[in-house]
Amino acid sequence: MAPPSRHRRPGGPAVIRAFGLLLVFLLELAVLAVGARWGWSLDVPTAVRLLAAVGVPLLLAGLWGVLGSPRARVPLRPPAKHAFQAGWFVLGGGMLALLGQPWLGLALVIVWAVVTILLRRAGRQA
Repeated sequence: MAPPSRHRRPGGPAVIRAFGLLLVFLLELAVLAVGARWGWSLDVPTAVRLLAAVGVPLLLAGLWGVLGSPRARVPLRPPAKHAFQAGWFVLGGGMLALLGQPWLGLALVIVWAVVTILLRRAGRQA
């Protein structure tokens, strides 16, 4: 009988972590899209709706770039960064609820929380 191979098989934990990080990234982008949709849904004149539909995601993207991204201009310590990220996804879920999709908003927050917990348990920050 041959001894067990010491080589790692392709896949495994690294692939799972990469998939988790990809999922969190897609959820981050979803919050930007929800911000645009929420801005367009406002009961205001069309010009203001258009401004909100463009401005809300730009504002959110700016905040994420300054505070939330892995290469943020203002690096936050882990507790503050975790709170910022949680607030980001709760805001996205809240905007979905305001758009009449409370279950989708709840799903957004739950999926983010579960993936983030799993990534942190695996030793990788989301």
